[in-house]
Amino acid sequence: MFAELFKSVSKQEWIVLNSIFGRIWDYEYVPIELISSDTDIKLEKVESILRKLSDKGLVENRLKDYFGSTFTFKGLSLYSLWRLVKHGHVSMLGKKIGEGKESIIYDCISDKHGNCALKFHRVGYPSFKKVREKRDYGTLNYAVLSVRSAKREYTALKKLYGHVSVPKPFAWDGNAVLMELINARELFKVRLTNPEDVLDMILEEVKKMYERGVIHGDLSQYNILVNPEGIWFIDFPQYIDLQEREGYDYYLKRDLKNILDYFRRTYRVERDINSVLEFIKK
Repeated sequence: MFAELFKSVSKQEWIVLNSIFGRIWDYEYVPIELISSDTDIKLEKVESILRKLSDKGLVENRLKDYFGSTFTFKGLSLYSLWRLVKHGHVSMLGKKIGEGKESIIYDCISDKHGNCALKFHRVGYPSFKKVREKRDYGTLNYAVLSVRSAKREYTALKKLYGHVSVPKPFAWDGNAVLMELINARELFKVRLTNPEDVLDMILEEVKKMYERGVIHGDLSQYNILVNPEGIWFIDFPQYIDLQEREGYDYYLKRDLKNILDYFRRTYRVERDINSVLEFIKK
């Protein structure tokens, strides 16, 4: 999908998309007059380009009080990919290897980094209104939130890599994070033969994370990867920075409860959460 679309976008269309990206921080729908001014392309031509981009599913145009345009998830992701290609981080996009409510992951090849995973964040799209209400995002553009989510995950990985078992982060642009490709499966998809040992490994990594001033914030069997060589934590857009957030014990306890409940239900491995909390924080 992305490969054919990528080839179909003209130079002027990339210029228009670039203008939209620069303005989404201030407008839910970027006025066509600003795009024309930014790109030095005549108004009539910009309108024609926006209609073509809409036909490709890359932007959503709205004519209400004014003619304006914003990214679709596909458009924001394609634009982010273009930026990563432009800066030499991605050489070839492969197949989709994972999809969740708030992200899609592809494998890819990078001349700089080798085989990688490319994760596109999509906070709330297409049900952004419900997510905005749930998380108190105010009136922010969903595209801005997706970019912030990607940046936040990249920041967490940079902070943790080398200290905690996480994929190595390579680059971030727009709503995309380029990282090490881990050949492993999610914890919930694996039947462990040594569940107590794996639980100990997980708790040890949570402790290391805490020592680095980070709480995952959404830890569960769905974002821990395992293989015979070890474990890795993934999905960090909701991470808690201990220096930024008060009352973080709630998030740490919630993460631990999720993991302990899973091991109790699945493997009948029992651990006292208060003793585990004491171990993490000592």
